[in-house]
Amino acid sequence: MQANRLLSVEEFQTCFAQPMRNVTENAEPVVDIWPYVDALDLDALGLPSVNDVNYVYRDAHERFDQVLIGTGRFNAILIVVVDRHLKTVLGHHLLDLNEAYGRQGDHLKPVS
Repeated sequence: MQANRLLSVEEFQTCFAQPMRNVTENAEPVVDIWPYVDALDLDALGLPSVNDVNYVYRDAHERFDQVLIGTGRFNAILIVVVDRHLKTVLGHHLLDLNEAYGRQGDHLKPVS
C-alpha cells in the first residue's frame, strides 16, 4: 500500500483546475480510498474520527478527484486527492475552516 502523504497548501492548490464540478452523485471510484484513510494517524492530524464521504469534486481537466470526508472535529474536512490518470491516491489535505476563515477556536468541541 502507498504511504500516506500530507499535501501542503501549495501542493493541494495544484490539484484545482476551474471549474471544479460536484460529481458526488455519479462519481465512479478509480481507487478504493478507505485503506489509505484507515492507515492515517488521526491523532497526528488532530482528528478524533472520520465519517463518510460528503462530496466528490473533479477538476476541469478530469485529472483529480477531491474526496471530502467529514470528521469528528468541528469545521474540519479531510480531503483525499485521487489522481484519476494514475489510479492512485496522491495524498490528503486537512481543511480547517476555522483557520481558513480566521475564526477563533475557543468554541471548538468534538462532534459525534
